[in-house]
Amino acid sequence: METQFSSETMATVPLQMRNRANASKDAFGLLSFHGFIPGVVSDGGELVLNLGGEEHRLPANEALWPQDEHGRRIEFHLVSHLAPNGLQSVKATLVQSDGSRIKFSLPLLNLRNDTPLAHQVTQDLRAYGTALLVGRIIDSSLFPFGNGTARAWFNDAEDDDIPMSLEPAQNAKEAQRHLLRWGFCVLHEQLPPELVERFKSELDEAIETGELTYRIGSSDRIHGAHEKLPSARAVWLYPPVIEFLENYFMDTACACQTLTYVNGSEQGAHQDSIHLTPYPSGFMCGVWVALQDVRENSGELFVYPGSHRSGSIRVRDLGLSKVENDDYSQYYKFDAAINDLIEKEGYQRLVYRPKAGQILVWHENLIHGGSPRLDMDRARLSVVSHYFAKGAIGFYDSRGEAAALETLAKL
Repeated sequence: METQFSSETMATVPLQMRNRANASKDAFGLLSFHGFIPGVVSDGGELVLNLGGEEHRLPANEALWPQDEHGRRIEFHLVSHLAPNGLQSVKATLVQSDGSRIKFSLPLLNLRNDTPLAHQVTQDLRAYGTALLVGRIIDSSLFPFGNGTARAWFNDAEDDDIPMSLEPAQNAKEAQRHLLRWGFCVLHEQLPPELVERFKSELDEAIETGELTYRIGSSDRIHGAHEKLPSARAVWLYPPVIEFLENYFMDTACACQTLTYVNGSEQGAHQDSIHLTPYPSGFMCGVWVALQDVRENSGELFVYPGSHRSGSIRVRDLGLSKVENDDYSQYYKFDAAINDLIEKEGYQRLVYRPKAGQILVWHENLIHGGSPRLDMDRARLSVVSHYFAKGAIGFYDSRGEAAALETLAKL
């Protein structure tokens, strides 16, 4: 039987935070809340939210997913940069066009947007007119790309005297200079051999038992190994990587995801920033770790040195719709735009064949991808992690979602 809410009754629907694993201790940036309302829910009306004594309103249809036979999902976002820091009580009510009300229960938030970068972003958002309460779809138009003042210090850095190299840097300072100039660097630190071997052993066992899903011999990626394998989490929060990124961002580094590859990805040339998007630009990096010596014809990683200086291509630039049900079929337009950029700027492709344990860091705009697997018997075991600066806004432009970020305690 369908549930109907009348103006005389008020149901309470629990909402959960989607994108913060440790939100009770540290909520920051763009926060995503979602829940399910049973029964028939109309598009009319509005969502009314009270935070810090201030009221914020949003048309109901911007927060509601399509009706199904059981009810409707609701999802909305808080741009918490625009709220006071500290413990905050949040109240939300969906007021429908017929006057009926649905009340939502939300967790108490401990907001911590307190870094210098976060303060700069807050000023930008207020000047641009970004709303604290936004709907279920996140787009780059919500943020002042190109208009804001909170620019990454390194976006304007010029150090053209740095020779291009795929060898490990002598130290962290030299690695950072190479990252600035060429869009990537190889750190002088490496994963300890015992951690590499432990990761490989735990991964083999998890695949064999079905704890992690993988089609043997494929180029499929394994999502979220860090959530199940202690060794994968140790790689995710490897202290030299976190320290390097925090010095580079001049802000706390937050981890987003891990993608583990048994074999080469064979992914075409692309920028990460259309998928993992920070505001301001520049505050996201990918970290690629080799878990074995990479051999020729195994589907090696390739990069286009210096291509990070061309800026980001975003979904709105190409007139693309947000991805639903993992359907990226429209993104041939993105592939074409990347190839046009490579041809126009004359970027040269460079193949990377590291030793086990070596760590490569790249800028969000660096064009990179996976070579064809010419020898299908050669594996290319590796793990990719992505990190945002805590003070930035993190979202997935291609999917229209808030980024799932986690602050990491160093080992």
